[in-house]
Amino acid sequence: MRKKIICFLFFVLTSNLFATPTQKKEIKNLKEADKKEFLKEKDRDEVVNIITSTQPSPQGILNKIADKLVFDIKGNPLLILPIADSSKDLGLNFGIMPVVAIRNMKKDGDLSSVIAPSINQNEYLGYTYTYRHYLFPTEKSLFVLRASLSDHAQKELFLHYYDPEIFNTKARLNLEFRNWHNPKSSFYGYGPNSRKSDKANYIFYLNGGEASLTFPILNYIYFDYTPSFYENRISNGIVGKDKFSNLYPVEYSLYSKDKQIFTNRFSFLFDNTDHPFIPKIGSYIIFSMAFSRKNIGSDYEYSLYTIEMKDYYNYKLLDKSITAMRFMLQWQTGENIPFYAMPTAGESTGLRMAGDGRFVDRAKILLNVEQRFTVVKAPVMKFLTELEITPFLDIATVAEKVSKLSTGNFKYGPGMALRIVLRPQIVGTADFAFGSEGLNTIVKINYPF
Repeated sequence: MRKKIICFLFFVLTSNLFATPTQKKEIKNLKEADKKEFLKEKDRDEVVNIITSTQPSPQGILNKIADKLVFDIKGNPLLILPIADSSKDLGLNFGIMPVVAIRNMKKDGDLSSVIAPSINQNEYLGYTYTYRHYLFPTEKSLFVLRASLSDHAQKELFLHYYDPEIFNTKARLNLEFRNWHNPKSSFYGYGPNSRKSDKANYIFYLNGGEASLTFPILNYIYFDYTPSFYENRISNGIVGKDKFSNLYPVEYSLYSKDKQIFTNRFSFLFDNTDHPFIPKIGSYIIFSMAFSRKNIGSDYEYSLYTIEMKDYYNYKLLDKSITAMRFMLQWQTGENIPFYAMPTAGESTGLRMAGDGRFVDRAKILLNVEQRFTVVKAPVMKFLTELEITPFLDIATVAEKVSKLSTGNFKYGPGMALRIVLRPQIVGTADFAFGSEGLNTIVKINYPF
């Protein structure tokens, strides 16, 4: 369901303006240790009440129209969404996407999977055909299958499985496999002062996967080991008059042939958040060290170090206002590192007002602050849906080393997001960010952090 739900976000926003507010609960005597359980039980009660209710939802006129537009497929809602989104690199996309949400009626009607195929048209890609399937084996585990094929350049097969409680323990397992031809990628040169006019589009080829095993050490403290193996290369892109090979001949000669990157990442982390995908409370802190070595199967010799801290503050546990913050510091050592493996600040890497791959260098600092206001909790398609309006601020820069990271080179990206949370694990977001790079619109699945 990636990048295709902006119309649905607007629809739910307008149709729930007069929704009945959720009943407040008395929590002043709640113990600190019981906060996460309190939030979990509150969500469960609200979902069960909606699923078992035989009364029509007391919503506005637009929500009554929605009841006419949603088709019932053996008790599972089917909604056909129009596709209308844009990309700084590829321009406008138009199409259609049917979304089927499947319930498990043996578990109080919980959402068990979502199926969302689509077809869309783009000036550069032609027609793109995509199949998406999200499975939720448990409340916190997730399996994703995504397959996509375009008339030109783009194709993808993506498999992802995550389980935070394997074998009913606190150990975690994360598996990913991806074969991807991505024509959206661009390179602008190195450093915080790289120019937009030096942009060169390229196709990035990636094939491989990774596996993460995370073991508990102490209460909320874990050790993680993640080996990954990917084969990568680049080719000239399909957007723009200037070819990548002409603008950056050195990089093209080095990285246009298949190269293998095998890394071993070791991490220590603290995690007391209440949910792996849609956290409402808690903190997440990680220090990781990733090593790529030629003597163990990699074509490159480098080390990447990351410190990341995230915090979620839920005001009075009312689910009305959540302050989400993230800080990240990355630095890299080694020689002849491909630019696509370096620390990056861009659309998908924390600086939403810029395009993907916008700022690249050996060190990076990033700060994100979001104030997630829950405007409405209401039944939409017989599911508990939370509508959020979120002002945010992104701050980031890069440099050739940590000591040269400068506040004078900070790039600022304020913005606003509209989001729908469909429990247990689906978040649809439309982010509107602006700054020195202009306005950027991002429509995707999941929170940015």
